[in-house]
Amino acid sequence: MVQHEPSAFDADKVGQDQVNSVRQFVSFVIGQEMFAFSIEKVQEIIRVPNLVRVPMSPVSMLGLANLRGEILPVFDLRGMLGKSGSAITDTSRVIVVEEGAKVGLVVDRVAEVLNVPADRIEDVTAIEKTVSTDLLMGVVKNFGDHGLIQLVDPSGLPELQRSQIDAEKQSVSAPAAAKMARPDDDTSIEDVLQIVSFQIGTEEYAFKLADVDEIVRVPTSIAEVPNAPRNVLGLITLRDRVLPMISLRDCLGVAPEEGADINRVVVLRVADENGEYRQFGMVVDRVREVLRVPMDQIDDVPEGVKRRGANEIECICKLDDGARIVSVLSAYESLGQIDLNEVPTDLQSQDTTQEAEMTSIDATDQEEVQLVVFKLANEDFGISIHSVQEIIRLPDHFVSVPNADHEIEGIINLRGMVLPVIDMRRYFNMSAATRTERQRIIVLSCGGTLTGYIVDSVTQVLRVTTAELTAPPPLNNEAAKFVQHVAKLRESQSMVLVLDSAAFDVVDGAALEMEATP
Repeated sequence: MVQHEPSAFDADKVGQDQVNSVRQFVSFVIGQEMFAFSIEKVQEIIRVPNLVRVPMSPVSMLGLANLRGEILPVFDLRGMLGKSGSAITDTSRVIVVEEGAKVGLVVDRVAEVLNVPADRIEDVTAIEKTVSTDLLMGVVKNFGDHGLIQLVDPSGLPELQRSQIDAEKQSVSAPAAAKMARPDDDTSIEDVLQIVSFQIGTEEYAFKLADVDEIVRVPTSIAEVPNAPRNVLGLITLRDRVLPMISLRDCLGVAPEEGADINRVVVLRVADENGEYRQFGMVVDRVREVLRVPMDQIDDVPEGVKRRGANEIECICKLDDGARIVSVLSAYESLGQIDLNEVPTDLQSQDTTQEAEMTSIDATDQEEVQLVVFKLANEDFGISIHSVQEIIRLPDHFVSVPNADHEIEGIINLRGMVLPVIDMRRYFNMSAATRTERQRIIVLSCGGTLTGYIVDSVTQVLRVTTAELTAPPPLNNEAAKFVQHVAKLRESQSMVLVLDSAAFDVVDGAALEMEATP
């Protein structure tokens, strides 16, 4: 008859030598088998959180989690131990272990804390086991109700052995983050106008990108302001700052419509007569694209329109050979009869003693980075806006290229230039998606060469400070090449994986054109 061991002990009832010879383990179940980690390795045990998938990561990596502000890589321990996959259930848990850095390991169920006498731990080579010897620090037989407990050494798991990754890509240094905030080459900026386009009714308008702080969803609750002008919808709080909400439909004299889920708030920074900046939220029907419009496609406002008092229109962009007209609005003139002096001053423009005494490090931390945020398979990704030349709709037809790499969708004619287009889902080995109206092509400048990447949708232009960018946890080399930072959104627990545009492939459009089949 097997004598069952207790799973706990009273140190006052045993000798000190016996206490020192007892090891504690956190036991857990995978399938029908029992495993355990040394309790010294275990930081905490949590439920399986929301996870952000990392492109080009190993199959065993389920994604990244936001653990109280700390970025936690989470792995499937089943797969790491060579077991067949299983869906995450309500009993699944994440065991957070420390191996140079914190990592989370998903198990089917956590059992109990075991107190195992050291002399009961047997050498792994002495018995039959179900996982590789390299992953075990020992085994325990016939302990309590368990016939065999395999003691796993997390440091032996290949995925947790830290990859040799360039230190510059694993740290958010001030110079590296600041480099994202400004382009290296200013020559192209003078030749184009950067705008954020949106719809009001059936008409397309835009604001200059320099006037746009960010784009957010319309909040569910807006505080009304008594006796306010009709175009002032009310006030909201955006990151501890009061923001007036204004209906651009009313400002432009367009009949109001019932709100829809696609409506967005374009947050503008407007300078008053004294040069102080104020923030306003302009509610628009739908945000369309971020565009870089060549100056030769921009016309002045016709005199006839100006004489009718349409001062809010600064210029007109004629796109697609004149078939698409975008009216660029003045952020200041669009406010109509709103008195700027009644709006709280932008805190960043106040010359206070505290700001004057800020160290250079603090100033660097507050430097802003603008990210174009897009979706792939329900995950949010971002890329520096200075790497994005423009964002366009998918054409009806791509010119196919025989024998091209599987991720290349084809080539298109972009205003007389041959543009190679890559399906980013296929590029990152994700599952294919059916074509939808929300899909866009983000045109990136990779090493001075333009390449288009198909994404599921473009959601917003996001402004974050360099202090809000976190270094990614240790990743495999392929994933680390692309994931530059992790941005944690201030208004939620969600995260944006910030990709490095320099890591994307440079595709020779001219070479593809020679091989293309119309």
